[in-house]
Amino acid sequence: EAWMGNHMFFCGGKIMMGSDAPLFLITNFTIILALAIYFFVVLPHLNHTDPNHWTTHPITFWFSVLLSVLTLVFLWLAATTDAGILPPLSSPIKAPIPNDGTQIGGPLGYRYCTTCNIFRPPRSKHCNSCNVCVSKFDHHCPWVGNCIGERNHRYFFVFLIAVSSLTILVTCACLRILYQAYEDAITPANDDTTGDAEANAKLEMYALAKLWNTIVSLPSVVVLGAFCLACAWTLTSLTCFHAVIVSIAQTTNERVRGVYTAATNEADEGCFRNWSNTLFGQVPPSQIPSDFSEIMICGSREEQPWTTTGQNVNLTSGTSNGSVRSTAASPSSTTMNGTKR
Repeated sequence: EAWMGNHMFFCGGKIMMGSDAPLFLITNFTIILALAIYFFVVLPHLNHTDPNHWTTHPITFWFSVLLSVLTLVFLWLAATTDAGILPPLSSPIKAPIPNDGTQIGGPLGYRYCTTCNIFRPPRSKHCNSCNVCVSKFDHHCPWVGNCIGERNHRYFFVFLIAVSSLTILVTCACLRILYQAYEDAITPANDDTTGDAEANAKLEMYALAKLWNTIVSLPSVVVLGAFCLACAWTLTSLTCFHAVIVSIAQTTNERVRGVYTAATNEADEGCFRNWSNTLFGQVPPSQIPSDFSEIMICGSREEQPWTTTGQNVNLTSGTSNGSVRSTAASPSSTTMNGTKR
């Protein structure tokens, strides 16, 4: 198939994923493995040794189940949803300059992409990993395996909230098990016939021995707790960062580049409105086919808008002006830009 991006296709082209799809599968495996240890090792151990602790309460259990489901569902939604790809134009002729009044060039204007042969609109950016331009580009996440942009940022943000909360919960449960095992370990009685210094040294050695025995006796809990603690720290920090940029209506790309340091952010409508737009605002329709197992036909040169005098190209619409049209066909006869797969 002559698709210009670095995406990976599955099920005969019916599922399209980003360039880092293998890492996305590793993410799924890691989450599922950690959840298996939590539900089949950690929780049963807690129910046996400390049934009255809050981590074993039925509400906590069902909350962890809910977080697990939300984590996996929104991970897949973020990975398989079109981030807002702007269809590239495969033509030797340079796309015409838009004349809708928006400036050309600069961080808040149209910018020409030599790879995609389009003037991408403001706030969009070319992703070098996926090799496509993405509307309202936030960043490329290798662990999700996809770009994060205008159409899937809300799914990514909910995924961050769910997985951060889940890792904190699992870390607390693991620490409780280790603490209980340490406290239950037998401490030898102090020998009063020895001096205070020698007695204190022995107690320190006993404490270290108890700690080591606790770690050795519960290796899976130790590994899971350490892993989830590290994830909780990094993911919570990332979640807080995205909460900040949602509040001020910016993207990660814009924040890092300092786009609005000397310019006004016209997308900022206030904290409450920005959150409402992010979580509940209308998502623009995808500009690429939802099923790449069909025949993809690009208009001929005579049909393209830049070959007609006085006619302007619509670079952000889902019409055939610069984008793809599709007609049903068998997966084996897929074509794109005049090339057969």
